[in-house]
Amino acid sequence: MSDAPRRTRGLQLGRAFGGRVIVQGSTLVMLVVLAFIFSTNGGQELTRRGFTIGLILAALLFVSVFLHELAHAATAKALGRQVHEVVITLWGGHTSFDAQGITPRVAGITAAAGPLANLAIAGLAWAALATGAFDLTLAEFVRQDLTAYQLIRYLMVANLILAAFNALPGIPMDGGRVLESIVWAVTKDRYRGVIVAAWGGRVVAIGVAAYAIGAPFAQGGRPGTFELIWAALIFMILWPAASSALKSAQMLRRRESVTVGTLMVPAVAIPYTATVAQAVAEASAHGAREIVVLGADGAAAGHFPVAMADAVPVEAHHDTGLQSVVMPLPRGTDVPPGLAGDDLVDALRTWWGRTDGWVVVQDGEVVGLVRLGDVMSALR
Repeated sequence: MSDAPRRTRGLQLGRAFGGRVIVQGSTLVMLVVLAFIFSTNGGQELTRRGFTIGLILAALLFVSVFLHELAHAATAKALGRQVHEVVITLWGGHTSFDAQGITPRVAGITAAAGPLANLAIAGLAWAALATGAFDLTLAEFVRQDLTAYQLIRYLMVANLILAAFNALPGIPMDGGRVLESIVWAVTKDRYRGVIVAAWGGRVVAIGVAAYAIGAPFAQGGRPGTFELIWAALIFMILWPAASSALKSAQMLRRRESVTVGTLMVPAVAIPYTATVAQAVAEASAHGAREIVVLGADGAAAGHFPVAMADAVPVEAHHDTGLQSVVMPLPRGTDVPPGLAGDDLVDALRTWWGRTDGWVVVQDGEVVGLVRLGDVMSALR
C-alpha cells in the first residue's frame, strides 16, 4: 500500500487508530436490501414491523463487519503501521495501512485479526446466552417477538459465519492473506505467496458456486433462485479479485527478475578528445556496441552507438572528434548492473524523459549502457 493513498469517497464518521473511518453510500443500499431479505425470509409478507426487525438485524451485521475492520486497524497500529482508512462498503469493508517494508509476520497477524475479532464477538454472545438470562418464554417463542435472546443468538451466528468465510484460504479473504504470509515466510518469496493464495481464491470461488448448485441436488431438491443469485454474486466478487491478484503477482515477479545487467549492451569508455576512428577501434577491441564519451572531468557526458559510425564518411573518421557526434547524457546517470525491482522502477520514474539511457558502472568502470526504452518494455 502506498504512503499516501487516494482518499476513498464517502461519509467520514471520524477517525480510529489514526485512520479515517468512511462509510460509502452503497452501504446504505445494501442495508436496505438485507433488511428486505431478513424481513421476508421464508416467504413472509413484508410489514413495517418486519422491515424494522430486518433493519436491526442488517445493522448488527454491518456493526460486526465494522468491528472486524477495526481489529485489522488496531493490530496494524499496534505493530507499528500507520493506518490510512477504515472503509465500510457495499460488500463489507477494507482497511488500508502503510505496507512499506512489511514482513510476513506483520501481514499475517494483521490479516488474522479480523476473523479472530468475529470469533471473539461470537464467543461473548454465546457466553451471554449460556447465562440463561435471555432465555425465551414459550409465549415469546410462539409470537416470534424480537427478544434480546434472538438478537444475541443472531449476533453469535452472524459472527461465526463472518469468521468462517473470511478464514477461507484464498484472496481476497483474510485467510488468503494469512496463507500468503505463511508461504512468503517459508519460501522467502512474497509473490509466490500471493500466487498460491490467489489460486486458493479461485478454488474458493468455484467451490461456492459448486456448493450452491450441488448441495440441493444432493438432497433431492433443486437450488432456489435466491441461493443461485447469492452464489453468482459471491463468485463475481471472488474470482475477479483472485485473478487480479494472480496477474499482478506474476507481473511483479517477472519485474524482480529484470536487472540493468540483463538489459544493457556492452560499452567502452573513451575520452571526448578521441576521434571516431579511435573510438570504433577501441570498441571493436572490447566487443562493445556503445561508446560512452567521458568529459574533461572523467565523468560520462554522452554516448555514441558504434553502429552510427557508418553515418560518418569513412574518410572523415580520423578527422571527426567524438564531441561532434556524441549524444549527450545528463550527469548522474550512472547505475549498477544489479539495479532491479522497486529501485529500478524508482530510477526509471526519476529519469524518464530526461535521458534516453543510463551508463552501467561496475567497480568504478564502465561496462555497458542500457536504454530506458528497453527497461520500460521489460517491465511491462
